[in-house]
Amino acid sequence: MNIQALLSLLHLSSQGLPIGAFAYSQGLETAVEMGWIKDEETLQEWLSPILSYGQANLDIPILKRVYQAWQDEDIRQVEYWQQVLLANRETAELVQEELKLGQTFNRLLKNLDVALPEQAGEFSYLVLFAKAVQHFGIDIQGASVAWLWSWLENQVTAACKTVPLGQTPAQTILLSMMPDIEKAIAHGLALEDTDIGLTLPSFAMVSAWHETQYSRLFRS
Repeated sequence: MNIQALLSLLHLSSQGLPIGAFAYSQGLETAVEMGWIKDEETLQEWLSPILSYGQANLDIPILKRVYQAWQDEDIRQVEYWQQVLLANRETAELVQEELKLGQTFNRLLKNLDVALPEQAGEFSYLVLFAKAVQHFGIDIQGASVAWLWSWLENQVTAACKTVPLGQTPAQTILLSMMPDIEKAIAHGLALEDTDIGLTLPSFAMVSAWHETQYSRLFRS
């Protein structure tokens, strides 16, 4: 990977990217409210299966397919895999997060002079992320690293605000889960079409419960 592509990769995976991802916890806030997450150990126990069975079985294989579809200029395949992705976002909050981030990311990409089709405003975050990394010459493995690192860092940051979790334990979790990210990428990129999908009942339940949580910091 050349320096310019690496800089683009760091830019796209930065928490400072102005798309509002920091506003979402993906149900983690409710898991804290329920007492399921209360310290460094329980946070990692919560995140590990989501990474290994959620991100690795859904996000990464679909990222790979949409990335290829953008390369082939096959909008029909882009739309098809977006439908599969949204069908696997198991609650209204997760669907809205995917679409809302897509809308803000779409505006950002336009300002970065990324060529987009007319219907780009209807595309979700992961779909447009695939377009962005393809545009900036980032390979699919690098794109997968950026996607998973951004997801993990956002989850740990949300935990720092809700558990609360100190900065040192937060960094310990990020470092300890790096090997899991590598395994998730290898698994996700090798997955067959028929194996794409996830079943994480507890994750879906806390996301649904978050919709009616009495007091909350995050949008999901």
